[in-house]
Amino acid sequence: MTATALLPFPPDRSRGGGWFGRTRRSWADRRADREHEQECWAFAEHLRFVWRDACEGVGVSRTTDTATGPTVRTPRVGRIVVDRPTTVLVELLPGQEPQDLSRVGDRLAHSLGFETLRVVPHGGRWVRVELLDQDPLTEPFALPRITVGTCQDPVLLGRDEFGDALGHTFADAAHVALQGQNGAGKSQFAYGLLAQLAAADDVRIAGSDITGLLLGCPYDGTVHRPWQATGTADLEEHAALLERLVGVMDERLAALPDRVDKIEPSPAVPLFVVVVEEFPGLLRAAGAMPKLGRGERSVLDRIRAANLRLLSEGRKVGFRVITLAQRAEAEAMGGGYARDQYALRLSFRVPGDSLEMLHGPAVRELAERHATAEPGVAVLSAPGRDVVRVRVPYLGAYAEYCDRIAMTARKEP
Repeated sequence: MTATALLPFPPDRSRGGGWFGRTRRSWADRRADREHEQECWAFAEHLRFVWRDACEGVGVSRTTDTATGPTVRTPRVGRIVVDRPTTVLVELLPGQEPQDLSRVGDRLAHSLGFETLRVVPHGGRWVRVELLDQDPLTEPFALPRITVGTCQDPVLLGRDEFGDALGHTFADAAHVALQGQNGAGKSQFAYGLLAQLAAADDVRIAGSDITGLLLGCPYDGTVHRPWQATGTADLEEHAALLERLVGVMDERLAALPDRVDKIEPSPAVPLFVVVVEEFPGLLRAAGAMPKLGRGERSVLDRIRAANLRLLSEGRKVGFRVITLAQRAEAEAMGGGYARDQYALRLSFRVPGDSLEMLHGPAVRELAERHATAEPGVAVLSAPGRDVVRVRVPYLGAYAEYCDRIAMTARKEP
């Protein structure tokens, strides 16, 4: 005999347990809903109570001297919605901006019992504060098997600290600077970026790579390989390759029609993604070469001059430079003017002064935490976007990168 046989009314499987089961579940559901509403109300009241102390603690309050003594004002809490994420509607104090809360977001979230928060303008002085109970940057995620068919399509850069995916379209006129210590994820990110671009009909992946890992062998037999120089055995080859790219750029500039100031990339006129892997190492190696005779240009000067021209003149005629360095100081990037040409900037784990060097003083509060960031976590800045921390996708072992290039990159005719 089973327990089911002891029930006076066997459950009607076809009708969800019969009227008795439905009535019992309906009563239980209503009771659970009432308890949930009470818990949400109590939690919302708790947030209202601790909000004031949290704002005072992180410095977004304002103290006014009155006849009865100092009065502390904090951003006023409106409606609270307890959900995923929990949302608090907040009225900022006069003179405050949403960035004033964002700058102390983590500290404010921790005081409220959450991991981080996002501030979204709502209207007037009101903002919507979304409280997140988990940091999306803590968990690595794999790069999907995606490629783009054209430079007009966005590639996946990663996901930000709010879990939103970030993309970048290489047709946009933006050079890319990557810096980071060894093992911080810089090369892994570049693998994923190029693996997405290699199949595009209107893209050529070109450049200089003294390591021979990012470019070179993985591209053998593809349309990209003739535009690449690798290794340190022949540094003259690197200078000649960059100068050849400058020659293509000059031809395009000269061929621009009247009343047109930029080209639209196409399979016939492809966009060149010029990758310069470990550019400071390339400059050091070229600088160590024997000096030439009077009147002869050194390989170092040729590399610097060609790189600077690609950065300063190539954006309107289909050239995008991606430069990788462990530390993006001015000299290592070919000079301060050259470093200023990079619009999209990512910094993986670096000391605080290196972070501020590339992204400016706005990242000063991130410097201490980012100095010990996990591999694959970067600080990103771009035109029209606030500085944000991101988790970049993980492609896998180096062999996976080689396999994806072999499978997806366009082959030589």
